Amino acid sequence: MKLKSIWESCKTWWLKPRAIRAPLWAWLIVGAVLLFLLTQQHIIPREYITERTIIVTATPMASPLATPRPGTSRSGMLAFTMRHNGNSDLYLLSQRDNKLLRLTFDPAADRDPAWSPDGRQLAFASHRAQNWDLYTIDIASGTILRLTRSPDFEANPTWSPDGRWLAYERYHDQNLDIYVLNVASGESLRLTHDAAPEYAPAWAPDGRHIAFTAYRNGNQDLYLISLDDGTTVNLTDTPDQNEDYPTWSPDGLHLAYSAGVPGDETIWMLPFDKEGLIGGQIRPTLFGVGGQPAWSPDGQSLAFIFRRQDQSYLIAADITGWAFAQEGYNTTDWMGKPDWTAASLPQEAEARLLKRQQEKDPPLYTELFVSPPNEHYRLIDLPDVNHSDHAEKLSDAVNDSFNAWRRAVKAQTGWDFLSQLGDSSRPMNYTPRPGQGRISWHVCGRAVDVDQSYLRRGLIELVREDIGGTTYWRVFIKAKKQDGSMGEPLRVAPWDLSVRGENSEVTAEGGKLKDKVPPGYYVDFTTIAADYGWERRNALSNWRTSYYDVEWWHFQKTVGMSWYDCMLEIYSTDEISQSYGILPWWTHRPEWEVQAMP
Repeated sequence: MKLKSIWESCKTWWLKPRAIRAPLWAWLIVGAVLLFLLTQQHIIPREYITERTIIVTATPMASPLATPRPGTSRSGMLAFTMRHNGNSDLYLLSQRDNKLLRLTFDPAADRDPAWSPDGRQLAFASHRAQNWDLYTIDIASGTILRLTRSPDFEANPTWSPDGRWLAYERYHDQNLDIYVLNVASGESLRLTHDAAPEYAPAWAPDGRHIAFTAYRNGNQDLYLISLDDGTTVNLTDTPDQNEDYPTWSPDGLHLAYSAGVPGDETIWMLPFDKEGLIGGQIRPTLFGVGGQPAWSPDGQSLAFIFRRQDQSYLIAADITGWAFAQEGYNTTDWMGKPDWTAASLPQEAEARLLKRQQEKDPPLYTELFVSPPNEHYRLIDLPDVNHSDHAEKLSDAVNDSFNAWRRAVKAQTGWDFLSQLGDSSRPMNYTPRPGQGRISWHVCGRAVDVDQSYLRRGLIELVREDIGGTTYWRVFIKAKKQDGSMGEPLRVAPWDLSVRGENSEVTAEGGKLKDKVPPGYYVDFTTIAADYGWERRNALSNWRTSYYDVEWWHFQKTVGMSWYDCMLEIYSTDEISQSYGILPWWTHRPEWEVQAMP
């Protein structure tokens, strides 16, 4: 029956004499039926293909999550990723009692949790099938379903408001783009087509737009794609700043995001007015220090990650000010990608997870000692490094962690990267490199240098990270297998040190960004090093003009001690003073404290 004829019938019925008119409740039922019929023509998903873009229509879901409700910011659950004991898993943090529960236990990595609109499921990315795919986990039962089975890298899911679609990032034919997936049918459709990496999608509550991060024109900005016509808009357009991790407020009126690099991030809030954004009339406002924001279900708070030294904090703060901030959890483990739901954890699920997490994972390694008790540590030969069992040495206090680190890198990259070193141990009377002093962690057996020829041979890439005015390098190793089973694609352009000296401008900057993001799959060597306690060394202040000060190759294991304490592990005070004389006061301070000094 057509809607017009339905309306005519209802109007005739209402105008009948009162004696035969139906009661009010019957009229309300008819009105509800009419409203249902009117809305059905908008609920049915539509999809069509344009010359450039496949458009998917998804209808916003009318749910409590889209309605601000004062006073509920401390309710529900936060899901997030935590890297512990060398592996990433999903965790839940109750906002009611701050109880932390581990949700996934697979030996392969799980990450990028995203709550379904009803809070009953989490979508996430996992490497449990030997490549990165999308999965869902039913919170009540713990049932895990695999959604994708492509050898391509797939991660960072985000739900459509009606819960029927997932937008996500996928690396296919050497392009990282935004795709959408029909959860029921498994059909996937590509949304973006730019040659630059496009990733980290966030589906808007209106169902008609998806925000995402893109590295175009040598800069990382936030973009918006319309599902009505496929047009894209640059939301931030800041050549001097990198933005990432977009997330929508439940009412769709604001977009929160991170700006900066990990460890030196700030959070911004951008009002969503599409026409105003296109016209350049809308400006973001600073929320505070931190990164990777997630909105509370009532839209009154943001959860985010804050990092200081080796500590990560999960914090919730009222959007009206930091005076209402509340720390949820802190750890020396890496945390990331929080997501917040109003739903509560069923008691049966909580009991199941509490029982499961009593099982302890085996340690990554055990440090065994050959040095006699109450004596100085010995310098131990590293097996088959630089083609010899006696070429390089490390302190007895750290050599087992290095050997375990080496095995992990080989397993994840496909080749024995740490079998070749620049150097590790140095004698106290060694001659330092030009412009550098003799204070070196190599002397006390707690530092290694990566073989620098790897960079010249194109086997690694360096991503520059400026944190608190200090330059650090993140080392990425090109995986031996390029079939998606190892590593993941790069998202930003690496730093090119090879162009130093070509012209005065490049030399003054110490190099430049590469013109394009290199294709292929890479493994984050710096993160694996941190799993085993090996820290990257920051570049020294003169690195732009002195290559020896770049220090991208240098990793050391200090465990918070000072260099002088490290020396005392190996040498006597007389040996140290005979070689170094009277030492400056800062040699007795912990490494992190020295780096923090102005």
